[in-house]
Amino acid sequence: MSTLLNRPTGSTEVASFARKHPGVVTVAKVGWVAKGVVYALLGVLAVPIALHGSGADDGGSGSTQASQTGAVARLAQSSAGALALWLVAIGLFFYVARRLVCVLLPAGNGAKAWITRIGYVISAVVYVSVAWTAVSFARDNPTKPAQGGAEDSKIEKFTRDLMEHSAGRWAVGIIGVAVIAVGVAFVVRGVTSDFRKELEPGGVGPISEQAITRLGQVGWVGRGLMMMIVGWFLTMAAVHFRADKAKGIDGALREATGSALGTALVFFVAVALIVYGVFCVISAPRVRLRGAD
Repeated sequence: MSTLLNRPTGSTEVASFARKHPGVVTVAKVGWVAKGVVYALLGVLAVPIALHGSGADDGGSGSTQASQTGAVARLAQSSAGALALWLVAIGLFFYVARRLVCVLLPAGNGAKAWITRIGYVISAVVYVSVAWTAVSFARDNPTKPAQGGAEDSKIEKFTRDLMEHSAGRWAVGIIGVAVIAVGVAFVVRGVTSDFRKELEPGGVGPISEQAITRLGQVGWVGRGLMMMIVGWFLTMAAVHFRADKAKGIDGALREATGSALGTALVFFVAVALIVYGVFCVISAPRVRLRGAD
């Protein structure tokens, strides 16, 4: 691994690797589509929150929560059931494989490159969890409501447990600020179209490159705003020393609808997440492998 990471950085080497391993590129494309399906469903689940606020029904079990787990649960309730779950799970494991391959691709050894690698690893861990959730639904009972408590309860418990330690309050605050920073980075990535680095130039069928870029811009900005909302409530939990203020995606979006501006923001996020899902599905043929440069 160290030998590979110390090789000179450059897109030429990465392109050469892609040509020699077309199967890896195919895996990356399938994983990209699966990720898009999850985000599109997440956006669909967020729309009722924007329309009805905190009173939007989540079924009492977290099975329709606006979260990645909730998106998988909604998929389990569809007519496709177990088959759809297995397909998404396999696709997400492929996406995880893509992220891990990107960690090992030739790239620089500067601070930015290593931060990017860490981001890839964190992304892989998150999607392993989502993929395993899909597998659990498919193996147990595709129509069974989500078990193990809602995402908000888990976030609150994690925050409360962390705050019991001497530096826990500071740790929660740092995590909250870090999540906000990631959200800001996502927004910047959307506005500047920096995500184009992950795609080969050109359109897909009748859809032009410019149209794909616009979809990606809206989607990345929406993802960034979603992260910033979640990070804000984590930060407020630390400021007020109250674990119950920490929220997951679903709870943060519900809390944000407390004002007209917040409701408009949540509605944009919901639509943008759907757009991001569409972007992933449409742009999949153009996905390329990219090192941590």
